[in-house]
Amino acid sequence: MIFVTVAAFALTSCSRKSERVVVHRGSDGRPDQWVYLIDKDSHKIAIDTNGDGRPDVVKTYKGTQLVEVESDRNFDGQTDLVQDYLHGVLIREIHDDDFDGKLEKIVEFRRGKLAMVERDPHERGYIDIVEYYDDSGKLIRREVRHQ
Repeated sequence: MIFVTVAAFALTSCSRKSERVVVHRGSDGRPDQWVYLIDKDSHKIAIDTNGDGRPDVVKTYKGTQLVEVESDRNFDGQTDLVQDYLHGVLIREIHDDDFDGKLEKIVEFRRGKLAMVERDPHERGYIDIVEYYDDSGKLIRREVRHQ
């Protein structure tokens, strides 16, 4: 956390002309972490997890609180998983699990536990299936919508 604070402070001290600051390099000397200043209270940390020189995970912070993580799980340069946080607790995930750029699933969490899953398995742009879960993670109701 100290590293993040120092990096964020370094960004606030720099000219606004700087789009990103390299804050870490891999053993090969290539940059693998960058920090982007969004505004005076927010920043993003971009991380290259596979060594191709492109960020695969981007974490957004408001102050010291994590608010969003965007992931490129198949390393094609496109975000296919977005995770939203509130007070450091996961509240929502948005999935493109077949990596075609269309969303298939939205997962909602309550107090950090699975609460609801909305599915668009045919990728038509609307929810076909809604699943509700109790606090133990057990499926309690499933609705199938026909359109």
